[in-house]
Amino acid sequence: HILSLPFNMLGIGVALNILRETVMGRELFDHAFKTYCERWKFKHPTPADFFRTMEDATGADLAWFWRGWFIEGANLDQAVDEVRQPKGRSAGVVTFTNRERMVMPLEFTVTFVDETTETQSLPVQVWFTSDRVQRRVATRKEIARVDIDPRKVLPDISRTNNKWVKAE
Repeated sequence: HILSLPFNMLGIGVALNILRETVMGRELFDHAFKTYCERWKFKHPTPADFFRTMEDATGADLAWFWRGWFIEGANLDQAVDEVRQPKGRSAGVVTFTNRERMVMPLEFTVTFVDETTETQSLPVQVWFTSDRVQRRVATRKEIARVDIDPRKVLPDISRTNNKWVKAE
């Protein structure tokens, strides 16, 4: 069953929490988990049965999640590589990279020099074709800082590259 996977209960709990809170959302996860419990009660499910049931119940392809967390035991390292905003322009461009094998949705907060903020989210699919993503930030305000994973919910192995701060 799922507890026989090759890592500890803390790892499983973290993975399921991220799946519920960040990837799927509470309502969809709870529906899928209830379906799993009903489908497999009094039986002996394997991890594959759990994975398949969660996908069947949600209609989502979660192969990328299972692979990163349970099959490969991959690491996550999202980074802000560059922020470009030419003077007098109405937009900036932020370049992000995924430096390890695990992929996750990308959430980031842009802080402007006037201290206002804007948070954006990109789906995990942005990493399916490249480990480099550019995102246009449409604004007339000057960008002062960019932070990845502002809620600090993902298991990023190097948080030192999760932020960019404009040079003084």
